[in-house]
Amino acid sequence: MKIKICKKYPKKKKLVKKIILNYPSTEIKIKSCIGMCKYCKLMPTAIVDGEKIKKKSIKKFIKALDAK
Repeated sequence: MKIKICKKYPKKKKLVKKIILNYPSTEIKIKSCIGMCKYCKLMPTAIVDGEKIKKKSIKKFIKALDAK
C-alpha cells in the first residue's frame, strides 16, 4: 500500500506512527500538497493507492484503511 500525506496536517507524526503500527510494510510519503487543501489542516487526509481519503479522526482513518 502506498500512502501520501500532506505536510500541513498538524498531527501527521501521530498519523504516520499509527499507520506504521498497523501496516508495517506500507510506503508512506509526506508531500507538500496532495490537492485536498480545504481538509489537510483539519482532519487526516491522504492519497492511498491513488484514491483520496479523508476522515474526521485518526481512528476512523485507520478503519478506512482496514476496508482497503
